[in-house]
Amino acid sequence: MTRLNDEMVKGIIGSLDSTNDMLISMTGMDTMGLACEAIGITPEMIDLKGVVVGVVPVTSGLGIIKKFSESVAEIVRKLGMEAFVTESADVTGLAEALAAGAEIIFMADDIKFVAINTTNGKFSHNSFSTAAGYVTALKGAAGGLAGKEVLILGAGRVGSIAAELMNEMGAIITVYDIDEKKMRDLSAKVGVKTSNDVNSALSSHLLVLNASPGAIDGRYVKEGTIFSSPGIPYPFDELGLKKAKMVIHDPLEIGAAVMAVQSASFSRLRRST
Repeated sequence: MTRLNDEMVKGIIGSLDSTNDMLISMTGMDTMGLACEAIGITPEMIDLKGVVVGVVPVTSGLGIIKKFSESVAEIVRKLGMEAFVTESADVTGLAEALAAGAEIIFMADDIKFVAINTTNGKFSHNSFSTAAGYVTALKGAAGGLAGKEVLILGAGRVGSIAAELMNEMGAIITVYDIDEKKMRDLSAKVGVKTSNDVNSALSSHLLVLNASPGAIDGRYVKEGTIFSSPGIPYPFDELGLKKAKMVIHDPLEIGAAVMAVQSASFSRLRRST
């Protein structure tokens, strides 16, 4: 998980409706619908009523990001769950959430961000959820990915998972990463093509999943490109934004929403009759 900072997080709570509207406009799905699609279910298949979620601040590493826990709690509430932020942090906060009967507990340090289902001990993690959310968003915006050429920028955790997911969808994938070993390893694992020239790769693709913190040079963005971009910091210059058909991006909501729905699905899927 790329660490957010206070500045990136401070406006999230007030922008959740805007993000939802953006997703509807660009992908044809609202936040709940996208989160469900990302894990292979429909909203009708899961019952979120009465799900209690505890969000536990964690002080290890670089410490607590202001408004992060409150933002996660509000994202969860928008999905129809009940959420609270514990008054205490770390292990004491975990004990507080358990004592309050939380069915799902969110916790994040500098390395991992997880949502634990306390009913059965299963958990969802942000790397998968972010990749699945943004792949689903790109799929919706593009009207499907089967047989279509997609460029992935970044062969780290999110980019690698995205490559596996899109490969299963039948996309024709090219990956670029500044680290050539990461590209080779991903190519060997998934069978994707690789590129050693990011600008050449950008200029020849209309579908891009950006999982890299590196800047994107707008001079090489192809006119009409669709970007699904979880990468932070925000990498686009004015020219790139002007040439792009759309840019799907938010600092936290898409990944956290997929985490919440996936974690709830471990215990809340409706039985078919």
